[in-house]
Amino acid sequence: METIGSRIKAARKAKKMTQKDLSDSAEVSATSIVYWERDEIEPKSKNLASLARALDCAPDFLMYGATFGEEVSIAQFHSRVPLIKWASVQKSKGGPMSKEVDVLDWLYCPVQCGKNTFALKVDSDSMVSPDPRAKSYPTGTIIFVDPEAEISNGSRVVARKSTSTEATFKEYIKDGGDSYLKPINPQYPTVQMDSDTLIIGVVIGSFSAE
Repeated sequence: METIGSRIKAARKAKKMTQKDLSDSAEVSATSIVYWERDEIEPKSKNLASLARALDCAPDFLMYGATFGEEVSIAQFHSRVPLIKWASVQKSKGGPMSKEVDVLDWLYCPVQCGKNTFALKVDSDSMVSPDPRAKSYPTGTIIFVDPEAEISNGSRVVARKSTSTEATFKEYIKDGGDSYLKPINPQYPTVQMDSDTLIIGVVIGSFSAE
């Protein structure tokens, strides 16, 4: 399997799917499947993401034949997650992201994660602690967000108002019968949650470059 086309075809047959099955599942034209499997053209990044989801394999496998371990012929898709823009989260209603989401990059998640996990790049200092010994998420930190992870008191979450287009990264605090979204940086306000607040997912890991 030395080409993208041969790997698409092999993954499709491993799933016992026809070209029509794959085109329906990936929401692409059947003609495109034919061209890709013949290596006449290569799928673009958006279509590659759709193919990976439909075939339950990593985009790395389709592009480069990357596998995990000698016995594994197809790497699991959720071992590698999409890095997306905050604008995509602002359109989310929770759960799986739309297949129309623009993927900036594919990153390995540092911990076990659900299949709908995605990554974001922190773009504010609201989660930076004034205490250098405390856990912080400075601007540029990559956070991995799992919509299926269980929320508990103290979880770091990505949330937004259902009527708002602005998503936020905060700490989830449960106090009595009330819930709050609290920043680590005390210069930002703590906001009480209400029925209009939508939790997009729980942060399960992060990465900061040196």
